[in-house]
Amino acid sequence: MKKVVFVVLATLWLFACKKEDGKKVEFHALPFSSIVSDTLEIDSVRMNTFFSNPTSLFTIDDSLILVFDDNRSDKLCHFIHTKGYVVKSFGEWGRARGEFILPQGLSLSKDKEACCVYDYNTQYTVCFSVKEALGGGNPVQDVVRMEEVESGRPVEHRFYQVLALSDNRFLGFGNHPENRIQIFNQSKVLATYSDFPVLDEKEENNRSLWGNLASFGVSSDEKHIVITTGIGAAFEILSLSGEKISHKLVKGFHAPKYSIAQGAVPVCVVVCPETVVGFNALHVADDCFYAVLAGPEERYNEILKFDFDGECVHRYCLPADIVNIHCMTVDNGQLWAFVENKDGEIKLIKAGI
Repeated sequence: MKKVVFVVLATLWLFACKKEDGKKVEFHALPFSSIVSDTLEIDSVRMNTFFSNPTSLFTIDDSLILVFDDNRSDKLCHFIHTKGYVVKSFGEWGRARGEFILPQGLSLSKDKEACCVYDYNTQYTVCFSVKEALGGGNPVQDVVRMEEVESGRPVEHRFYQVLALSDNRFLGFGNHPENRIQIFNQSKVLATYSDFPVLDEKEENNRSLWGNLASFGVSSDEKHIVITTGIGAAFEILSLSGEKISHKLVKGFHAPKYSIAQGAVPVCVVVCPETVVGFNALHVADDCFYAVLAGPEERYNEILKFDFDGECVHRYCLPADIVNIHCMTVDNGQLWAFVENKDGEIKLIKAGI
């Protein structure tokens, strides 16, 4: 009898000590009518080239913008003058060192001297020198091969995106149950974070919602990480202190509705006809972040500003003919964005914000 009691107590103790699952997210629609709003007056920049899938946008200085577009056959990254012409392009397709098979977006370093692109296929993070890229030299500064990064134990290194941090460190975002977020440098893994807020009771589906079609950002002061979902409208704010990542808060506005990609391993959630809303076009500043709530239709041309307490503090409305905001950045009170109008034209715009 004593043995049975001991086993039961031990089981209860282990259950109590088991790592608690992520916080279950409750969904509450945003109170749009009570949020301060402004209609932005925009200027369109006449371009001398065409972009069909711009997904990242950064300002280098007052006259130079850096754009990433993975739907062009020539190069991936492009320096554009604010007057609309391409200055230099770099980032090659291919299998040689510093080239790409399946690139996953662009990230600019805090000092704007380097940028990086992660390849999902090769699991390489390619670092480019901004100075060399502009000067016409070999821009490839370094190639971080994840199989050479010391982790201390077997971990998953496949990321949806990698962001540049200071001191030659990187922030990788995946959806592995033991390695959701990873801080690493050229030689070793420095920290990992594994908790997932619960948007869906099915664990694999939930992890995919926080990875596939999600957006990832880190403030330039490296104090906050923001992750927004592209299927179902939710975001998580994480605190970053050196190499320590901790959960701050999570908010949900619309429950995810999705399909499952047939044959995908691991499980991959994808959009379906019932997928109405999700966040995109994320930009994280030092004191707030901006995101677009894509759908219902009247929200496609609105930029929402949130503070790091998770409150929506402002709505910025763009003209009615804009139906999609592909990517954006805000610098010194100036918004730059690639937007799409009702005719399917993708334009670069600017506005005071």
